Amino acid sequence: MLRPVPGGWWLDGLLVAALAALTAALVWWSPLLDVDIAVRDWCDGHRPPPVTVLMRAFDYLGQGGALIVVTLLVTGWLAWRHRTVRPVIPTGLAPIISTLLIVGLKRWTSRGAPHHGSVRMFSHGPEEFYPSGHVSNAIVYFTVLAMLLAPYLPVPARRLVQWLPGVLTFIGTTYLGYHWFTDSIGGYLLGLLIARLLLRVPWRTVPLPRWLDRAPP
Repeated sequence: MLRPVPGGWWLDGLLVAALAALTAALVWWSPLLDVDIAVRDWCDGHRPPPVTVLMRAFDYLGQGGALIVVTLLVTGWLAWRHRTVRPVIPTGLAPIISTLLIVGLKRWTSRGAPHHGSVRMFSHGPEEFYPSGHVSNAIVYFTVLAMLLAPYLPVPARRLVQWLPGVLTFIGTTYLGYHWFTDSIGGYLLGLLIARLLLRVPWRTVPLPRWLDRAPP
């Protein structure tokens, strides 16, 4: 598995502060809303069909259902191969933590989508788009996949698996107008925070009952 993140919580605190600052700015600093609208309008006016197809592929990298299925397949193979439930634990925790945080923030902020609802926060409409779940999912789930497959991948490939999908999903979902630009920023910050929390746990050495961890020392 990937190495745990270094000791100290300063970067995690910085991510929380950045997400809080972004959320506050979206409420009280209207020029940031103008940036969102300008990005949406530019993308709407520059969307040729070939690029649109590519961006849809990028956006699909953050599709939660598909990511869960892929992660479960990899987890099941590793658990069977090594006769241990260790891969199951982070795989099971990732969607729980992500869902609680993302859905909670979406319902609390109640922000519309670029083409449906209001750009303003706390609009109390049916739309709930801040932060972007797709972007956050791409970071969290691909970090879990990189962690599980770390013994089988060279370092460059592992880094690509861990970091590239989040960037591509950010570009795709914003370009297609599925999320405001700042939705994607918020999703990226939240995804990084969740990924770091998951990487802090020493999954390979967490004490487990012998019947759940039959792998040789």
